[in-house]
Amino acid sequence: MKVAVLASDQCVVSAVYGLIDVFYAASYCHQQRYTTDTDSEISCQIVTIDNHPVHGYNGIKIKPTVDISAVEKPDIIIVSSSVRAVIDCCADDVLVDNLPKVKQWLTQCHQQGTIIASYCTGSFILASCGLLKGKIATTHWRSADLFKRLFPSIRLDCDQMLIDNDDVICSGGSMSYIDLALYLIDKYAGKDIASDCAKLMVFDPVRQKQSPYVTFQAQKSHDDQPVLKAQEWIESHFSNEILIDELAELVGLGARTFKRRFKQATQETPLSYLQRIRVEHAKMRLEKTTEPINQIIWSIGYEDISSFRLLFKRFTGVTPKDYRQKYA
Repeated sequence: MKVAVLASDQCVVSAVYGLIDVFYAASYCHQQRYTTDTDSEISCQIVTIDNHPVHGYNGIKIKPTVDISAVEKPDIIIVSSSVRAVIDCCADDVLVDNLPKVKQWLTQCHQQGTIIASYCTGSFILASCGLLKGKIATTHWRSADLFKRLFPSIRLDCDQMLIDNDDVICSGGSMSYIDLALYLIDKYAGKDIASDCAKLMVFDPVRQKQSPYVTFQAQKSHDDQPVLKAQEWIESHFSNEILIDELAELVGLGARTFKRRFKQATQETPLSYLQRIRVEHAKMRLEKTTEPINQIIWSIGYEDISSFRLLFKRFTGVTPKDYRQKYA
């Protein structure tokens, strides 16, 4: 299995070198299990599109380990992520250096049967190159709104940690390169090697969901004043009973008009906005207090304990109890 990691400016340095370490560990595990099988050797190289060093977001220089033109056709190419797409998540665009060259190389390799993968915001590069057309993508949860604005025709599912479209694979979050590497090792080198590698490097099994890490970001970069007023009302009265029709009347709109304008401005319905605000407050109190879980649920406006537990799991992927154990 031949893997090439395409490093680019402003990438996460630890992920680029971390991929080298994971695949090297997998190669070691393979040798320990199958000492005579040399056909299944696992190798990983760093390449840059112009063969010059690139600078990671922290300023550290990353040098290619091999000339890109001399690379034997990789089985897998992993595209690095840009921190800019996470930090500048409210920007109008994300600049990709040498995009025409990147697109030409990735497209050519893809047409020759290479699996193209990305972690975190590397999916922005895949989308810019047209490799996600008609496919499903994931990316860092904080960059989801930017991705949707730039690539509205691509289906995005940021609840998932990893999405496999067979020939194009995406994973979300900065450290998801570990999940991606283990998944690729499992898929192409075997479950035993992936398990040995995870144990050797003390990694958890591949995570399925990104949703437990997501912090809801209220969309307020719009000029609809009645909707803004409604958002502020929800955020300050979330623990009270809030009837959507009464809220519409409060901000001076008819119910149907209010619901339509609210969804258009925030990408959420008024009800889902209220639910997300309540879940965020529950998460904060689960993290920072030792209050009983039922007491927290009652205090944010829910009397039906079981229905809120289902709602909480739908938004976070875990139960309130599991969330507290993980983050308190």
